[in-house]
Amino acid sequence: MGRTAETDVVVVGGGGAGLMAAATAALAAGGVRVTLLEKDSSEPCNSVISSGFIPAAGSRLQRAAGVADSPEEMAADILRKNGHQSDPEITLELCRRSAETIHWFVDAIGVDLEFAPEVSWLGHTHPRMHGHATRSGVPIIERMRERFESLPNATFLDETPGTGLIRDREGAVTGVTARPHGAELRIAARRVVLATGGFNANRELLAQYIPEMADAPDIGARSNRGEGILWGLDAGAAVDHMSGYQGRDCVFDDGTRLTPGVINEGGIAVNATGRRFVNEERDYSQLASVYRAQPGGFAVFIWDQRIQRMTGNMHVMKEAMRKGGIAKCERAADIAERFALPAATLEEAIDAYNAGIRAGTDAYGRKNLSEPLEPPYHASRITGAMAHTQGGLRVDTAFRVLRPDGRPVPNLHAGGNTIAGLSGDTAGGYTSGNGLLVAYTTGMIIGRRVAASIRGEREPPGGPQRHVATP
Repeated sequence: MGRTAETDVVVVGGGGAGLMAAATAALAAGGVRVTLLEKDSSEPCNSVISSGFIPAAGSRLQRAAGVADSPEEMAADILRKNGHQSDPEITLELCRRSAETIHWFVDAIGVDLEFAPEVSWLGHTHPRMHGHATRSGVPIIERMRERFESLPNATFLDETPGTGLIRDREGAVTGVTARPHGAELRIAARRVVLATGGFNANRELLAQYIPEMADAPDIGARSNRGEGILWGLDAGAAVDHMSGYQGRDCVFDDGTRLTPGVINEGGIAVNATGRRFVNEERDYSQLASVYRAQPGGFAVFIWDQRIQRMTGNMHVMKEAMRKGGIAKCERAADIAERFALPAATLEEAIDAYNAGIRAGTDAYGRKNLSEPLEPPYHASRITGAMAHTQGGLRVDTAFRVLRPDGRPVPNLHAGGNTIAGLSGDTAGGYTSGNGLLVAYTTGMIIGRRVAASIRGEREPPGGPQRHVATP
C-alpha cells in the first residue's frame, strides 16, 4: 500500500490555470494549505508555448492607454464569434473578472504586465491584449511558480502526475491519487481542482472528437492528454463542446510558428500553385484545416517589412527567425525559388492583391485592407496544426464540475482547458486569447472560491488536517 497524506486543497496540473488557482488559494487570508501536483515542470505548458497575450476589458492599463471598453462588449464579441454557443453566464463572468486577473498578476503575484496594442487580434472590437515585455508566457509562469513556492502554506510536488480521483460512497470527491517517481501516493483533500489541460496530445481522443485534426502536428503541451476530463467523466460529470479547438499555423512540427499579425496586418497566403485560395481574414483557427487541405498540405505566408516591424519583436517570431523558418526575399521571384512556387503565377497573385487594395476591394472578400505589399518581402512555409482543445467538463460560474442534471460533483472544481471553453463546437468559434483568458481567470476565481469555502467550514473531528509532506 502506498503512502497517504492530507491537505486542504490539491490542484492537479501546474500550468497557467493550476498555478493561478494554487497561488490564489494559498495567498488567501486564513492560511489555507495548498498542494500542487505537476507531471514535469521542465516540459512547457500551453501558457508557456503561447505568446502570452491575455485579453481583458477595463483594466487600468487599458484605460491608461485611452481605450474605452467594457466586459459586456468583450462578452458580446466572444459570443458573436462562437455563434452564442458558450455558456453566456460563464462568458460574461470571465469577462467581468478579466481586468481583475490582470491587476492580480501585477499586484499580488508581481508579474510585470503591460498593455499590448501593437497588432490586431481575431474577434476583438477593441485592443484588449496584455502581455509581458518579452511577449512571451515564460516569465509569467516562472514568476507564478516562484511566488507559490515561496509561501509557507504551499507545497509544489514536481514529477508527480495525478492518476485519479478518490471518492466516497456518495460520490463526493475526497482527494486524488498520484505517482511520484513511480510510487503510490493518496492525498486526502477538502477540495480538488483539475487543471490538467485539454487533450491535444491524445490521438485517440482527437480521433473520437476532432477527427479532421487527429493527424495534424500538435504544437500544444505534450502533457495534455485529457486525464482530468476522463476522471471527471468517471465521477459522473458532463462534458460540452468536445469538438471545439484552436487551430494554428506552424512552421516546424516542434511548435515553431508565426504570430497571426503577419496575416491580420495585411499579409497573404498562397498554396503550391502560387495562387491565393482563401480569405485570410476568415479565422486563423478555422484555417488550420484549410491549410492542411491544400496541395502538398501546406501554404506560404507572405508579408512585407512594414508588417515585420510590427511583429518581429514577438517571442514566437524571434524563434521562427532563429530557426530559419522565415525567409527575407528581395523579389517575388526569390520567394518562388525558395519555396518551389511558379514565379509568374506568384507575381500575378501579389500584383492582383495590391491592385485590389488600391481599388478598395479584394477578390477573396477581405474587408480590412491595409496597404499594398512592398518589397523586400518576408515569407514562411506553414501547415495547419493543433494548438489546444476547447471542450471539456461542464462547470458553473464558480467553476464547480457539474453532472448532466446540473448538480455539482461535491468538492470538485476545474479550470483552464479541462473545462468547456469559449469557442463552442468548432475551431471557427475561437477568439484570440480565449485560452489564456480561461486559464488565468478560472484559476483566480477557483483559488478564491475554494479558500473561502474551506474557511467557512468547521474543523473536522480530530482537529486541523495535516499538510502533505514532500515525498
